[in-house]
Amino acid sequence: MISIVPVPGMPEVQAGDDLGSLIATALRAAGMTLETGDVVVVTSKIVSKALGLYADPAARPALVLQESVGVVSERATTGSPTRVVVSAAGPVMAGAGIDASNAQDERILLLPHDPDRAADDIRVALRGAWGDPAPPIGVVLSDTSGRPWRAGVTDFALGLSHLAPFDDLRGLPDTHGRDLAVTLRNLADEIAAAADLVKGKLERVPVALVRGLDALVGPSTEGAAELVRTGPGDWFGMGRAEAVRAALGVAPGTAESEAVGIESVHPEPLAERVARAARVALAAGDAADPQIVSASKTAVVIQLSSDDAVALGRAWARLEVALAGERLDARSARDGAGVRVTVSDPGGAPG
Repeated sequence: MISIVPVPGMPEVQAGDDLGSLIATALRAAGMTLETGDVVVVTSKIVSKALGLYADPAARPALVLQESVGVVSERATTGSPTRVVVSAAGPVMAGAGIDASNAQDERILLLPHDPDRAADDIRVALRGAWGDPAPPIGVVLSDTSGRPWRAGVTDFALGLSHLAPFDDLRGLPDTHGRDLAVTLRNLADEIAAAADLVKGKLERVPVALVRGLDALVGPSTEGAAELVRTGPGDWFGMGRAEAVRAALGVAPGTAESEAVGIESVHPEPLAERVARAARVALAAGDAADPQIVSASKTAVVIQLSSDDAVALGRAWARLEVALAGERLDARSARDGAGVRVTVSDPGGAPG
């Protein structure tokens, strides 16, 4: 049987606090014990507070890029762009996991760059504060995030210590005797999500105790970093628009990307989407200059002209690619010394 119990009585965490001692004190005050194989799930927010990872909210747009190692997708919103990034902490997250909820003094909190080490530091400190005998335990550092193609947010394992992250069933027979080919259970995320059922931001309970997972607890060569798909296993390294723009020399998260304009989360007029594609097409400095000669809600006509046939062909090709990145159809035809491109939105209703 598995039990999940909230740990009440945790104080407001301050920079420099010893989380191991605070958790041990809260456990004892609640009449709770630590047993062999227990997993302590700790919300990353209090780890960031203890490490003093505060920042000025006015610097948030720059901090998102600073706390990232790559931009996956970006959209224009009211104010600064919203970006999904590969965070310095490891996971792919919106806004690099920077958060303002339950932070102090209107400041925002950054994630630790080495969550596995932070989890291990808590485990060592908690066992030391518990005293002799200190049973073998595991620690999960949890955070909250959305997931592709799923609405809402859930908790996941940001960092791990002394806990096997996977249950590898590949090669084992199912109930009908067929070998399982791809079943690699993400136990760490399941534990983090289950623990959040008794924690939660509104209840202000940042720690939970999970009991009954003895077989998973112990030294492990794998941490939460192994839970992130990278390299050939990452089929979605960039969003649709970002991959096209990057191929045309406008990488996401750059000043060039903001200069040409970023796709909005709100409906946009067809003419604006076409003009943005033209700006992307011109980003390489081609001599041909696309000009919008007519525009309606359903179609936009662009004229490209150049005395240099090579420059014209290059700009023509880049424009059609950029328009495809905007999910627009383009019909092109030679028009004297230039090219005329008629653009429409196959998606239907104009912005």
